[in-house]
Amino acid sequence: MVIREELAAGSRSKRSLSQRLYETETNMLAIVSKYQEELNLAAAHEHKVADEYAQVYAEKEARGRVIDALHQEATMWMDRFALTLNGSQELP
Repeated sequence: MVIREELAAGSRSKRSLSQRLYETETNMLAIVSKYQEELNLAAAHEHKVADEYAQVYAEKEARGRVIDALHQEATMWMDRFALTLNGSQELP
């Protein structure tokens, strides 16, 4: 009789532990899923920031090229004006 009671108690304990293990596994999977989602959001944000930085850098480079071109043109016209004032050349 004692052995049967011990077997029954062991069986209940086994079911209880199995249920707790299942609940723990379910909770852990939910936690992993939550952090995986947060990681995906962070990665998407990182890509967005990198794309925005690349766009801003490209715009900065383009503005720099325009400024250089305008500076060269202004320098050319100042040189022509100086030559004209010196009588070396007529204005176009």
